[in-house]
Amino acid sequence: MRFRERRRVQAEPGMTSMIDVVFLLLLFFVLSSTFILQPGIKVKLPRTVTTEQPARKDLVLIIARDKRIFLNNELVKFNSLWGRLVEELKFQQEAALVLRADRDVAHGFVVRIMDVAKQAGAERIAIATSPLKRPKKRK
Repeated sequence: MRFRERRRVQAEPGMTSMIDVVFLLLLFFVLSSTFILQPGIKVKLPRTVTTEQPARKDLVLIIARDKRIFLNNELVKFNSLWGRLVEELKFQQEAALVLRADRDVAHGFVVRIMDVAKQAGAERIAIATSPLKRPKKRK
């Protein structure tokens, strides 16, 4: 008598669902990392070779190309800038004022803003810049 050989069917885990999960995780991390890097206000900073990263919580004063002024991402009129700076510096006495001015803004306007900040009590003012691409050294 001849017996038929029974073939065993081996169950394998479905790779399609695992690939979908990995793809969704990858997509999540890629999208969430790009949201962190995008600033809210577009400003073209002047370029320099040396840059510093602030280590503490500083006040950020942004001057856009059309001379709009933002203090910590809130629109502030020039006439009320002094009062707002006095109010903010009262709570953060050790904080430096980081000035992010668009490179196309007139120099005189930036100096006026710096003068108002000094009158309001800002002891340290830092001017933000973008890193300049260094040319490669030749051997």
